[in-house]
This record gives sequence, structure tokens and C-alpha cells, in this order.
Amino acid sequence: MTVSHSRRCGADRKQSRHSMAEQTAAARPSGALRRVLIPLALAQFICSFAGSNMNVMITDISEDLDTTVQGVQVAITLFLLVMAALMIPGGKLTDRYGRKRCLNVGLSVYGIGALLSALSPGLPTLIIGNSILEGIGTALLIPPVYILTTMLFTEVTSRARAFGVINAMAGIGAATG
Repeated sequence: MTVSHSRRCGADRKQSRHSMAEQTAAARPSGALRRVLIPLALAQFICSFAGSNMNVMITDISEDLDTTVQGVQVAITLFLLVMAALMIPGGKLTDRYGRKRCLNVGLSVYGIGALLSALSPGLPTLIIGNSILEGIGTALLIPPVYILTTMLFTEVTSRARAFGVINAMAGIGAATG
């Protein structure tokens, strides 16, 4: 091995380490992107929480609202149907009116539905608040979360991490619900 060969190999290793450091730095999202990730992950948490929160307390809710367990199960099923039926139209509305606007409208509609559900004196009000309004709000929340994440996190590694955070919050939301 000659001196020039060992110098060349040393330079190649330095360049390789330098390019790896650049790739790692590029893969890390900036502080601004991390701040955007927090509300997106929390929105996904809310959506997952909404899909499972009433299942745990069906008997208690039915007693509080003086209705049957089947009535509460209907409200839960209607929520899931409304959300699923409106998911694709929610994505189209996101394209038409803007991602941020639909995210904010979705949060507002969901919040009104949650408040109405919390103050519900009976099953009909619960169905309006939980099944219809929360279902509409969730259908407006989910598409912007995934579209914004895909658009904002352009590097493959940072995008994967962002989706990892969002889906971790989805799992935590479903578990706590």
C-alpha cells in the first residue's frame, strides 16, 4: 500500500462521513416542521380517541341517558359510518378549500359535537353530537393530517419519522379511548 493510496482512502472516509452527516441533518425536520407536527399528531390522536372512547362506557352512558345499550351502540356505529362515508368527500374538500382551513373546520365541528355529546340529555342529542358532528369533524380532520405531512416532510427519513409520530399518537388515542 502506498502513501498516496492511504491518503486517498482517508480522504474518502472523511468525505463519506461528511456526506452521511449531511444526509442525517437533512433528514431531521427543522424546528418549524416539528412545531407543525405537534398539532397534526394531536389531531390524529383526537380522531383515534373518538373512534373508541364510548365503547368502554356503553353501560354507564346508557344508564345516564336513560336508554338502552343497543341505542348507544347505534350511536357508535353511526359515528363510524358517517366518518367513513365522508372521508373521501373530506379529502376533496381539502383539495378545494385548503388543507389548513379543513383542518380548522374539522376541529371546530368536532369540538361542537363533543360539547353537545357531553351535555346530551338523551340519545337523540348524543346521536347528533357524537355520531353526526364528531363524524363530520373527524372526516374533515384526517385527510389534511396525511396530506400536510406528505407535503411538508419531503425527505424520506423525516417523512417516515413524522408518520411514525402521527401513527403512535393514533395508537395512544385508540388505547386511551
